[in-house]
This record gives sequence, structure tokens and C-alpha cells, in this order.
Amino acid sequence: MSKPTIVTTSWDDGDPKDVKIADLLCSRGIKGTFYVPLRGYAGRKTIDNATLRKLCLDGFEIGAHSVSHVSLSKLNHAELRHEVRDCKSTLEQELGRQVTMFCYPNGRYNSAVIRELEEAGYQGARTTQMLSLHLDFMPFQMPTTVQAYPHRRAAYVRNLGRAKSVLGLVEGVTKLRRSRTWVELGKHLFKRVLEQGGIWHLYGHSWEIDQLGLWDDLEEMLDHVSHHSNVIYVTNGQLLSPLDRAN
Repeated sequence: MSKPTIVTTSWDDGDPKDVKIADLLCSRGIKGTFYVPLRGYAGRKTIDNATLRKLCLDGFEIGAHSVSHVSLSKLNHAELRHEVRDCKSTLEQELGRQVTMFCYPNGRYNSAVIRELEEAGYQGARTTQMLSLHLDFMPFQMPTTVQAYPHRRAAYVRNLGRAKSVLGLVEGVTKLRRSRTWVELGKHLFKRVLEQGGIWHLYGHSWEIDQLGLWDDLEEMLDHVSHHSNVIYVTNGQLLSPLDRAN
């Protein structure tokens, strides 16, 4: 039995520019999860509740991103509990539905953070690990494939060293040398999942994409992975359900 080819996307920090991301995804039939903190990253504004509810109605998933976007691994138990649980309960009250996915602020977590998420009722959490194409992963250590951001090559090499990637370290470094941009890397990795099956997971920050002028690059990337009849497009939460993956 051949492995499915799955595309998912996720967007962090709940910036109002997420609406533009949602429009780009909608027009291409791509799903995504928006991870929202109650207080914006670095004092930025966050998307309003009415718009969050509309995103849900449009088929997107809303995930939690803590109360104040602090690195959770540095907190004591009471502070951690507040960041994890109050964000979840507040979003659920505003949306009128369960919030089951979480994204680690700054990508920082440890076993105590995972345990608190489990006890709070989350079903999974996304990390900032890149270059993964695997279908199998720990629910509270969900990896990604590529970020909409022009990383230096060294950042990708570090990810290759710790990721369960389909790329071997030597082959991976060779491919990275040939990929001049994050879009080229994303296209190469998408080709791999088309050929061998797996999950292609794009993530990013709308405020950062706007700040760096990456909208044209993002549209090129989304055009490349959209409208494939043999690809399943899902939210992050649906990655945890084999039944949802198949639909």
C-alpha cells in the first residue's frame, strides 16, 4: 500500500496579517492552523475574535500559542499552568469549540511542558523542527518541513542533524547547497513527498513575511503545492487522525 501525500500549513503569533494568509490558502484549496497567543508577540496586535470565528467557519483550525508568548521551559509550575490552560479556555470560550492543538512559543519545550499540555486536554503540539517529511511523529513533537523565511544554510544543517528526515545527512547537505532559496528547498522537498509519500508542512509568521517582503515567494510556493489530485490537504490537528488524513 502506497503512503499518502499530505500537505499542511501553520501560522504563528496571531497577527492581523494572518487574514491575508488565509485568503491565499482559501483561493488554492489549502488548509492551515493559526496559532494564537492572547497577547501578541513583542507587543504586536493580535487578530480579533470575530475574525478568528470567521477563520473557523472557513475551515481553518485555531490553535493555542500561550497567553503571553514566553518560553515555557523557563517557567515554574504555576506560571506554566497559566500560560497553557488560560489560553486554551479563553480561545474556546470565544470560538465556541474545542482547541486541541498548541504551538510552543520560540520553539522551546521540555517534558514538563508536554505533561502540562496533556493534562490540560490538548491532543498535540507543533515544534519548529524543519526538514521532516515523515508520517510518523510524536503528537506533542510535531515537526515541520520548511519555514517561509530565508534561513542561512547552517540552520538547515542543524535541523538535518536532529530530524527524522527522509534525507540522509550527506544527501541533505548536498541538496541544501543546490537550493538557493527557501522556495527552491520547499519545492525539492515537495517533490520527495510526491514521489515517496509523507507530510509536507509549511509554517511561518505573517508579520515576518510582510516585514521581509516575502509575499510573492509565498504565493509561488503555495501555487506549486496546490491543486494536486493525489494530495490530501489537512490542518495540523487532522494530522493526528488517520481517518482525517485519508479524507
